[in-house]
Amino acid sequence: MQGLSILIPVYCDSCVEQVKQLYRQCRGLQMPWEIVVADDGSPASSASVNDAVAGIDHCRLIKYPENIGRAAIRNFLAHQACFDTLIYIDAGMMPSARFIAVYVEHIGKAEVVVGSLKVDENHIDRSNLRCKNELRAERRASVQKPNQNPYANFHSGNFMIRRQTMLDHPFRGEIKTYGYEDTLFGKGLAEKDVSILHIDNPLYFVRFERNARYLEKTREAMLTLYTYREELQGYSGLLTLVSRLQHSHLLRITMWITRLTKDAVTQRLSGNHPRLWMYNIYRICCLSAYYIENKQF
Repeated sequence: MQGLSILIPVYCDSCVEQVKQLYRQCRGLQMPWEIVVADDGSPASSASVNDAVAGIDHCRLIKYPENIGRAAIRNFLAHQACFDTLIYIDAGMMPSARFIAVYVEHIGKAEVVVGSLKVDENHIDRSNLRCKNELRAERRASVQKPNQNPYANFHSGNFMIRRQTMLDHPFRGEIKTYGYEDTLFGKGLAEKDVSILHIDNPLYFVRFERNARYLEKTREAMLTLYTYREELQGYSGLLTLVSRLQHSHLLRITMWITRLTKDAVTQRLSGNHPRLWMYNIYRICCLSAYYIENKQF
């Protein structure tokens, strides 16, 4: 059925204000539309934070009984959607003023249209590691031009896709750990020659997890990268670097040196003055540990 389904997977996060902004933008659309929020098995302490969504017109809140992961919940949302054009956005982020209108203008321009992710200038926190890393990613995207390598630059935080395309080429639902499910999805699109277009249609970060929590997610992402290392060759510069260290017999030396500074690096990154170069070392160490010992750094 022709129309627009805006899909928001959520886990232990509030998206009520986000939905209200999207609702205001959608009210003037000359097509049927809906907003669907799927709670991916949040624990009881967080399960009710988005209950207000169910009381907003054209909005649905679905509570999945168990946590099935970032990939599978996106596939689930595609099956729940009523309309033939889907917009996926991460929970808690805020849309730009013409966010929905810009996407509507690009319907039919490609099977997949990917928007941008930016840090709201009023919420920049230099003491927050995730904030600093997202600012770096934003700068790189402006220089590297995502359309020059559109599949490798795909991200699942903000994109529009034909519903049938999503049903035909779903996310890898078996991925339960955090990270790289979007990279594998982009790789799958490339293999099937699905057209993809990147546009400057920003979704804004307005809050960030604590540094210690971001490091936990980083370790989990490195496990995903290691698990799917064969498939992700050529799609991760970090994977290429660690593979070269391994082939040059330098991986154990690297691990020996970095383990001596592990506590100091972790403490610095968890504190109020994190450094991105230290974060790069941390990621190398995490991935190297899986290569050498098949366990976390």
